[in-house]
Amino acid sequence: MLDNKILDIFYNIIVPEAETGQINCFFMINMAFNLNINNVPISKCQDLNYEGLLIPTLKISNKDLFNSLLVEYVKKALTFYDSENFKFLEDLFYHPTMGENISEEEYRIKYIICTLFANATFDDFLNPIDFLSTRLSMFENHILPNEYTYLGHIKSIDASIYAKEEKSPIKAETPYRLRGYLKFIDGYTLELPEIYAGSDGYKNYLYGVQMTTKPKCEDETTYLKQIRKGYIAKLNGAKEHYFFAVMLFLSLCSDKEIAVTPFLVQRWNAKRIALYKKASNKVISFSEVNNEQYKIQKTITDIMIRYFTKIEDVSEGLEFTSFPLELDSNLHLVMKEDFTSRCKAFNELYANVSEYKKEIMANKILK
Repeated sequence: MLDNKILDIFYNIIVPEAETGQINCFFMINMAFNLNINNVPISKCQDLNYEGLLIPTLKISNKDLFNSLLVEYVKKALTFYDSENFKFLEDLFYHPTMGENISEEEYRIKYIICTLFANATFDDFLNPIDFLSTRLSMFENHILPNEYTYLGHIKSIDASIYAKEEKSPIKAETPYRLRGYLKFIDGYTLELPEIYAGSDGYKNYLYGVQMTTKPKCEDETTYLKQIRKGYIAKLNGAKEHYFFAVMLFLSLCSDKEIAVTPFLVQRWNAKRIALYKKASNKVISFSEVNNEQYKIQKTITDIMIRYFTKIEDVSEGLEFTSFPLELDSNLHLVMKEDFTSRCKAFNELYANVSEYKKEIMANKILK
């Protein structure tokens, strides 16, 4: 029975392997966590050869409910993500002895659970039932249609904005991501960074703003300068289209509380272990490990927070309700109905998206 197989893989394979800092998913996934059920320690990472790991404890207070939600999540993910996400398992057909008597389905289950917890914060490990409930809700809730939607013309930069929501790769932080582009008057389309965001129906979550596509031309400076013309207020610290992508996210998600997640503990551990392996193989020195690790994470965290603090500096009605490590791992914020910004392009984008959302709501009422 699939339910029993999922739970057996989690408790009897993944949990013991997590004690070692490496989970065998046909390749090694660097991950480490302890397990505690009803305040009883079940497993504990001990004597790992990697300094600087941040090892969370998965605290399960209601095992039956946790098991039910975990099974539900894995089943949903098995149908949600297409075969491209598991392409690495094709080698099992050509080298069956490499599978160590583990089926492709079992590797898929392991991989799904590992990618799930790779996107958990410290607080998620302490509250796994809430975490699983949120992740399941993210499959069902959408921010935009899955085809590019016209969101109006931004006069201050003389470009039209289009956006859509699409499935993310399984390794990504959220089941869906937002993609958008600006179409300028000369016909050039400038791709915006992808927005890895999700909604549980009550709150919107942002995990990352990343550029994965290469520029269509060698020099996009002209078009970035065109965006800058619409800013008026100073927004320094990242390229213009990154700030514009964050403005798009805020405009689309302004009707709910927003949580921004700048730090994921298992991604920290994965980098840490990988760097120590490099040092062990004398690719880099052990003294370089700390510097490189902290530099990478500090850059990611600082940039994520800076997007919002910079935009808040030039706006009225964007309110931070708590910063990371005050209540939990996230930056929490809300946008008030009387929101306005000294950034002209943001005002136009916000007004356009507000009109779009009103039209969508009106159509729902008519139906």
